[in-house]
Amino acid sequence: MGLSDNDFVNFSEDYELDYHLLKVDKQKSEVNRMTLRIMGNELKKRLGVTRITHKQIHDDILGQLNRLS
Repeated sequence: MGLSDNDFVNFSEDYELDYHLLKVDKQKSEVNRMTLRIMGNELKKRLGVTRITHKQIHDDILGQLNRLS
């Protein structure tokens, strides 16, 4: 069975980005959300995909916590 839309991050939804910020104990701020959007675009380019899963972005965030406040 394939992945559903719910498995992918919607970077235009602040609440989805806030969820990932809370998971790593970072502030829910516009600056952090913008940083996550940038990180998401970078990850998409590295993986050569147009959409990324919540697990993929979470793993990427864990490796770059210093980029978030």
